[in-house]
Amino acid sequence: MKKLIITCLFMSAFAFVSFAQNNPPKTKEQKAAEKAKKEADLVAAFTELGLPADQQTLVRMTLTDAEQKGKDIKNDDALTEAEKAAKKDEVNSAKNEKLKQIMGAEKFKQWSAIRKKQKEATQPPPPPAPNK
Repeated sequence: MKKLIITCLFMSAFAFVSFAQNNPPKTKEQKAAEKAKKEADLVAAFTELGLPADQQTLVRMTLTDAEQKGKDIKNDDALTEAEKAAKKDEVNSAKNEKLKQIMGAEKFKQWSAIRKKQKEATQPPPPPAPNK
């Protein structure tokens, strides 16, 4: 009986570990492709908005700063998931306010719409709903 229980526990642990490893780490090529796509989307948004070079520089600095703060929050083990989410929301709100100051309210609305379209284009389509 002990052998049966130990065998079941071992098999359960093995199954749990094997299912936990579904997402393999990204290769350097995949990371480079994602970075290139992100840069191309950013340049396309700048072009569509017609932002001058000085505003583009300020926007890039703001986005980079917010991204770094987000990484710092993500890597802070002292925070709970709820605290991390709240801090990320604060960083995001501050980033958006700064972008509004740089671009102006009207261009910021256009910027948000453009970036939303770009994000939707990169997301895989949702799976079809199951038929009942």
